[in-house]
Amino acid sequence: MKKINLLFLFLFTFLLTSCDPSQGILFTNKGESNVKVKLIINSAVKNDQLDEMKKGDSIVFKLIPHNPEETEGHIYFGRGRWNDENISEISKSIKSIEIENDNYKIGYKSQPAIRNLLKENYKGIIMKSLNIKIDDDFFK
Repeated sequence: MKKINLLFLFLFTFLLTSCDPSQGILFTNKGESNVKVKLIINSAVKNDQLDEMKKGDSIVFKLIPHNPEETEGHIYFGRGRWNDENISEISKSIKSIEIENDNYKIGYKSQPAIRNLLKENYKGIIMKSLNIKIDDDFFK
């Protein structure tokens, strides 16, 4: 029994110290109506991940509730942990973010507004993630 506990402790410690989490922004539709998320990319700031995903000058996610394959939109930035500096750099790469459902539309057009949206949705204890959950109360 002691060997199992020791093995478990070793594996748990190894996993926590050896692997970096995925660094990305996840948009999740938790509401009852369709949601459209549109990020207008700042062409003056170079960001390979955003430039690779954009079509024209923007990245658009259509998030459909109750459909597991279409409730999330994800932008992957590689391995690493989020911090204030990373969030500031990413926010400089985005000109604006528009989030709308059937009834409402919210726009984040300034760098402070975009940075605050990202920072407010950066949560977790050990494996922090940046997940923007959009439910019906998000627009109120």
